Amino acid sequence: MEMPNSIHIIADFSGCDINLLEAGSRGEEILAKTVSESGLTCILIRYHQFEPSGYTAAALLTESHITLHTWPEFKSVQIDIFTCGSHEKARSAYETLKKIFAPEKVAEQVLLRKLTEISSSH
Repeated sequence: MEMPNSIHIIADFSGCDINLLEAGSRGEEILAKTVSESGLTCILIRYHQFEPSGYTAAALLTESHITLHTWPEFKSVQIDIFTCGSHEKARSAYETLKKIFAPEKVAEQVLLRKLTEISSSH
């Protein structure tokens, strides 16, 4: 059996449109569009609404997950994309999120994760 070859994209976007950051229902729409456009496979999408505004939204994928955590008071969103499937689809999802949020500033990290690195060290 082939070991998973995973990609983990972590990003902080700032200078985003506050209207995209306040309501969890909007986060749900954003994730649905992102998953659809990237070709990833969604199992479910849920969000938690914070008061007075802001949300955490998560898409559970057959390939793993995408999460959004918003900070409207800072015009920011923190993004986490992890898949054990197609790196191209994960990168496509990331590019879709960049287009939607249109951040003024971006801090990002891309981690390539392999279970073989763990199993070979034992």
